[in-house]
Amino acid sequence: MKTVTRVAAKASTIIALCLILAAVTLVSGCASKGPELEGWHLVWNDEFNGKTIDRTKWGFQYGTGSQYGLSGWGNEEEQYYTEDNAYIEKGNLVIEARREDKEGMKYTSARLRTMADDTTPLFTTTFGKVEARIKMPVGNGIWPAFWMLPATDDYTVWAASGEIDIMEARGRLPNRTYGTLHFGSSWPSNKYAGSMYKFPAGETMADYHVYAVEWLPGLIRWSVDGTVFYETSDWWSMAEGAESPYPYPAPYDKPFYILLNLALGGTFDTGYAPDESKLPAKMYVDYVRVWQRDEPYNMDVKRPKPKRDSEKFASFTAADAETGNFIADPTLSQADTVAMIENEMDIRNRSWYFLALSEFGGKASSREVTGVDGNSWRKVDIQAVGEQNYSVQLLQHLPLAQGYSYRIEFDAYADGPRQIAMKVSGDADNAWAVYSLEYHPQLTTEPQHFSYFFTMESATDATARLEFELGLDNTSVYLSNVRVTVAEL
Repeated sequence: MKTVTRVAAKASTIIALCLILAAVTLVSGCASKGPELEGWHLVWNDEFNGKTIDRTKWGFQYGTGSQYGLSGWGNEEEQYYTEDNAYIEKGNLVIEARREDKEGMKYTSARLRTMADDTTPLFTTTFGKVEARIKMPVGNGIWPAFWMLPATDDYTVWAASGEIDIMEARGRLPNRTYGTLHFGSSWPSNKYAGSMYKFPAGETMADYHVYAVEWLPGLIRWSVDGTVFYETSDWWSMAEGAESPYPYPAPYDKPFYILLNLALGGTFDTGYAPDESKLPAKMYVDYVRVWQRDEPYNMDVKRPKPKRDSEKFASFTAADAETGNFIADPTLSQADTVAMIENEMDIRNRSWYFLALSEFGGKASSREVTGVDGNSWRKVDIQAVGEQNYSVQLLQHLPLAQGYSYRIEFDAYADGPRQIAMKVSGDADNAWAVYSLEYHPQLTTEPQHFSYFFTMESATDATARLEFELGLDNTSVYLSNVRVTVAEL
């Protein structure tokens, strides 16, 4: 009986200890198993059940962003970020925006991220389901956000490196939130895509809701309380000056870290001033959880082909049917001089035009010459560099259909090292729209072959224009063998 009693007592003690440990684990938010989600397993979480912010999971960013050359964090925000504006309260992370003078700013708030500093990650993820349960303040000029940024510079700078805005909200419009994807090339050649989620009647951002993004290879989808409101597979990444985009699904195949912040003012809501009657404003975060799929991800993905204007494309004919080149006179043997274009329609034919725009200070001449390789080249001699790179131009009109990709190729050299610019754009009737990123090849005294890829994402333009912009430098330029052909991603 004594042995049995001892065993029973020991068992009771073990059970009691287990219950205590379970309670402590629940309070600390460090449960090894955590919540369950069918088909997924939890890889990282913070339930915010401790007494203080867990600095093994979260780091702070401070100030106005000026340390990154981004005054107002690049968005004309009006707050100064501090560590004092974030704390744990009743199982929530609280980010509090206050009317408080700090280093020349009228407001303070907090910005947390899963990075210890700019180079030391505390947690990153590539793919997965990232979610948070959040309750947000309302009022003009209040801008809470739950989002992700790349932890590496593999794809250079923003936005070629990407950004995933899981949730952004305008306190002025409490019945909706937004999910957005940023990609493309470096600013100002960045692109974005996303959508709005509108809450059911009777609900607002001031209630607790679960905001999530499901990030898979080649697919990202956004949801609120389990309701998917937007998904996309259409993005790309291209370094400034590169000839081709990075392989898809770049930039969304690298590690990203998580951010939570509460901004005031800024461009997201067109500069509405913070409503000081709503301050202090508090953003409550119940938890942040990150899941990974139980099954391996399918990495064999391709960027979907954009919607194509195949009907209009079928009506376009290449200048050279045999090679598919849309450019007439590839060696630029003829280039009419146009001092000032009074009627754009008068020059919309398939030939080269040479423009020295005096209104922008450009003065130049051009002629056909035999180049250093013994072949035919168009030489441009520049007497006045002008105020813009387009002060001196060579251009030719060509048809471009929406959704089709094109390869632009040409040979070039100069009398000395210099840079030129090349782009595809529209005319005045298209509001001078720019269809491609501006390409900046570096020329030397030796002929080089250049190649550049772009997709026509704008509406079809039967009279688009390929422009070589030669201003801002008086070094003579030689161009030849220009080709524009249909390409594939």
